[in-house]
Amino acid sequence: MKPFFKAISIFVFIFILSCHHNHRKVDTYENLQKELQGVEQGKVTPHANPGEFAREVNNGGLNQYFFNSSGQNCFETLRYFKRNGQTKEARILEEAINLINPNKLSEEALIEKLRKRVVTELQDSIVNSKLDKLDNEYYQ
Repeated sequence: MKPFFKAISIFVFIFILSCHHNHRKVDTYENLQKELQGVEQGKVTPHANPGEFAREVNNGGLNQYFFNSSGQNCFETLRYFKRNGQTKEARILEEAINLINPNKLSEEALIEKLRKRVVTELQDSIVNSKLDKLDNEYYQ
């Protein structure tokens, strides 16, 4: 066996062993959310990012958009959609924000809760059902 391939083989073996001893159970999105609940994300300066919005929603839906750091950009992205006449996207994002923010927290307060991953509405089955409906409207 050539030295390069031997080194790679050893690395892969060690990597597999290290994964085997990891006791985290992150086999579903729900389990990942539970595992990361309350784990703070890095603070970002919110900015409009419609491409990020589209990628997140197409990949895992609005729940994923808000759960990931992308959610910190929701208000700036909403303003972007409104300014640029993207009424469908603006309506969907605004409805989604209202679903996860029933107490009408300020933008700063909601963004902070998203950053800290403590938006309990993202764990609510009724809210998630409504977010799923919005996902489907977005996909059409």
